[in-house]
Amino acid sequence: MKITDIEVIPLRVPYEARIRKAYYHFAMKEEVTVYKFHTDTGLIGLGENVGSPFGQEMLETYIGTDPFDHVMGQGRFNLDMACYDLMGKHLGLPAWKLMGQQVRQWVSMGWWMPCMSVEDTAAEVQVAAERGFRGLKCKARAFYDVVACAQAIQDVAPVDFRVEFDFNGALICVEKALPVLRELEKIPVVKGVEEPIFAYDVEGWRRLHEAIRIPFYLHGVRVLCEAASRQPSGPWIGLRAGDFDGALCSHECVRDALAAAWTFAAANTPILLQYVGTGITTAFALQLGAVMPTTTLPGVTASHSYEDDLIVDAHLVQRGFMKVPEGPGLGVVLDEDAVAKYRETPAVEWPRHVSVVTLPGDIQHFYKNLQQAERLMKQGADESFAPGVRLDEWEDDGSEEFDRLWTQLQAQDAPIWDG
Repeated sequence: MKITDIEVIPLRVPYEARIRKAYYHFAMKEEVTVYKFHTDTGLIGLGENVGSPFGQEMLETYIGTDPFDHVMGQGRFNLDMACYDLMGKHLGLPAWKLMGQQVRQWVSMGWWMPCMSVEDTAAEVQVAAERGFRGLKCKARAFYDVVACAQAIQDVAPVDFRVEFDFNGALICVEKALPVLRELEKIPVVKGVEEPIFAYDVEGWRRLHEAIRIPFYLHGVRVLCEAASRQPSGPWIGLRAGDFDGALCSHECVRDALAAAWTFAAANTPILLQYVGTGITTAFALQLGAVMPTTTLPGVTASHSYEDDLIVDAHLVQRGFMKVPEGPGLGVVLDEDAVAKYRETPAVEWPRHVSVVTLPGDIQHFYKNLQQAERLMKQGADESFAPGVRLDEWEDDGSEEFDRLWTQLQAQDAPIWDG
């Protein structure tokens, strides 16, 4: 069996209406690219990535090869998943059979959301719970009151619900992090924090880890280094030292994901799968989760965010677990009607906006956008994680005041402080 051609299908799949604008402000893209790997046997394998198509040079490395050449592949998982889809279809077996021994038929999978206001956070958790999810991975940023958001989740979520907050280093350092984390550990629904401070601050992690009972998760599980290297990887060092309680297998290639699976199993340390995409990518993540012994933290693909998951039969969710597809390959069928529909979806013209950070005392600071606020607040340009802090988007209302402010913000890399 040889791969003879790769059909590239760019799509624009909108996010669900209630969250679409919030995702836009968070710089989430609605572009999705689907790949059909055609073979000389007539079989077709499915791959996918969020965003624009990969370059032709990358695709050419697969043309003329046998899908089995990519077992334990080191290429982009987005393309290697198509090879596993083909291998499984060729043998009449689910893809996990080519990855290892099955340890579960249902994989723990969670909901994902960017940081939102207290009110929107509570509303989104209720949607997640109604759809059968019991875990949430939520971004935490300096311009929202993360403690108030956690309490709002506690107030509306089912008793078996859990949330992991992903700070991406936003708590900056031990001095800033301790007061916030001490408040979060009082709220039972909070079950973990990902990268509370910058990952390179190893000693800071250890100090926080000793002081806080909430589990810490590292972003990254790569335990393998290239053959010529005599240095162990960062995750390997932290795993041996006990500096974290779990880690994210985030968009790792198949080889690195499966190598980490057994390393983390030996250390009895859980893994959270994070492979972002529609129902196609979710199927791939479920195949991995079927064989990785300690993938017990609720994984995320964010496929629930789209108004369509691009597959004929939706993945089955039950109390926080998603069923591993049983069909050959990835076990899903591409919805050709959806493909035809989203080939034609036009880009949305969103209005101009500025991000308004409101601090205690109704003091307002204006930023070019949410991303600038995130970056500058990490650098100490403004007070971070203040009780009651919130961010709102001021959309162009046609006023001279808005135009003046928007124009001034485009010309500088700094906020404008009210008064």
